[in-house]
Amino acid sequence: MSVVICCILASIENVLFVNSVKLNWNKMREKVRILVGYDFSLQSKKALTEAISIAKNFSGYIKVVNVYGKGMKEKAEVSIIEVKEVLNQEKVAYEVELILGSDPAKILEKTAKKENFDIVAIGSRGLGNKISILLGSVSRHVVTNAQCNVLVVKK
Repeated sequence: MSVVICCILASIENVLFVNSVKLNWNKMREKVRILVGYDFSLQSKKALTEAISIAKNFSGYIKVVNVYGKGMKEKAEVSIIEVKEVLNQEKVAYEVELILGSDPAKILEKTAKKENFDIVAIGSRGLGNKISILLGSVSRHVVTNAQCNVLVVKK
C-alpha cells in the first residue's frame, strides 16, 4: 500500500511540503530517515520539532547537521547541547554532526543523497544574510536539488 506523505502531514501547521511523491507505507512503518538542517534559527528549531513528530509517528531516525563557519566551532558545540537534550527527552533515534563549511545547502544535498535519507527538514529561512520572498538560499537550493522529499517549515 502506498501513501502520499503530504496527506500524512496535512495537519501540521505552518509547513510547506515540497517534492511530494508516493512512499511505500511498509517502509514508512519500518524507519523513516530524516535529515535536519540546523542553524539555531527559529525556523530550524521548528523544522527539528516537525522532524521529531514524524520520527515518533513512524519510528524514525533523525540526523541533525549544523554547518558552521571558521572560528565558530565552540559556539556550535555549546549550542548543539540543547538539540541533544531535546532529542533525548523525546526518545527518538538520532545523530548530530557538526561540519566546518561555507555552503550548508550543498552539504545537506550531498549528505541526503550519500546517506539515503527519505526527508530533509529545513527552515524556510535561517540565519543567512540573503533574504528571499518565500525561501532562503539554502532551502531554495535543497528543494531544487535534493534527491528526496523536502519539508520546508515556515515561522
